Amino acid sequence: MIDYAARQARLMRSVPADCFLVVHLETTDPDYASMFYLTGYHGYGVLIVTPETIHAYASRTNIGMASAEAPHLEWRILDWDYQKAIVELLKQHGFRRVGLASRRVGWSTGRALEAARVCDLVVDEDPVGRVRLIKDVEEIARIRRATEITEDALEETLGVVRSGMTEGEIAWRLERGMRDRGAEAVGFDLIVSAGANSALPHHIPADQKVRSGDVLLFDIGARYKGYLSDITRTVSIGRAPETLRHVYDIVLEANLAGLAAFAPGVSGPTVDAAARDVIERAGYGKHYTHGLSHGVGIEIHEAPASSGTAAVAAYAPGMVCTAEPGIYVDGLGGIRIEDMLAITGAGCEVLSHFPKDRLLEIG
Repeated sequence: MIDYAARQARLMRSVPADCFLVVHLETTDPDYASMFYLTGYHGYGVLIVTPETIHAYASRTNIGMASAEAPHLEWRILDWDYQKAIVELLKQHGFRRVGLASRRVGWSTGRALEAARVCDLVVDEDPVGRVRLIKDVEEIARIRRATEITEDALEETLGVVRSGMTEGEIAWRLERGMRDRGAEAVGFDLIVSAGANSALPHHIPADQKVRSGDVLLFDIGARYKGYLSDITRTVSIGRAPETLRHVYDIVLEANLAGLAAFAPGVSGPTVDAAARDVIERAGYGKHYTHGLSHGVGIEIHEAPASSGTAAVAAYAPGMVCTAEPGIYVDGLGGIRIEDMLAITGAGCEVLSHFPKDRLLEIG
């Protein structure tokens, strides 16, 4: 059972304002993550969150869905002229200091509020995102189940993959397998990349056929009860070139080194370096083009991160993230191994268990 009142209280303790505004609209401010986290409702609407209550609004089209998914709230109808309606609602409630997330509220909505001069705006980057950093037991259970669904679908799919199938066909088999096992949807656009395409980290699967000797990279995840999984495994159709077999061993060593580095109090750059050093010592540093880790929860890329300007200063128990080193050689192929993990009091619990100890040959 999710304690939405506790989430509301934690949010408002961190916001120096009378209320906090969540806007999740179809065309302007798609803040699905905050809406779902604070209410359990998947659809469009507006929340005015205070320490005592949540004033909840949805369109006539969506109010039935909102009332069904979040019956603990009293939902009211929101007019179609959304930005004007939001201004009027703030006038009616008389709030003087209104909190906004600069990362979540669009410029047009912020400008409309500024122009109306009905309140002072207290702008912060992402207060709800900070509250979401630490997952509770139920959240981790949902992520664990989403990971199990993903791995079971991958195992089934690998049993039928053969030379001559297309990337798109394989991706569709994976999606069906996830839905058959209880997934609400895929967690993101699935990546299935064969041969030279595997050197493109965000390749979109299409009509490329897999051939004997290709490596086949799967970056996949499912959505289960609003929470996501994200794993990557790389296999080969028959025997891959020796260069890529060697690269696989390097990436596996980097993956294991990264996993071993995760612990409470350790910084993002530290775990990133643990994996990156392995790849650089092997002479492939220029072929590793991204960071080691990102957070996963309601969104597929959320805090904490391990590298860049958003790197976490210190991991803490309850954070859920990935470990995904990769090496990408243009024209030849790429290898990536990605696991899901949850930070514990002593280190981390690896949530993904699909075999990775060697480059698996299939087909």
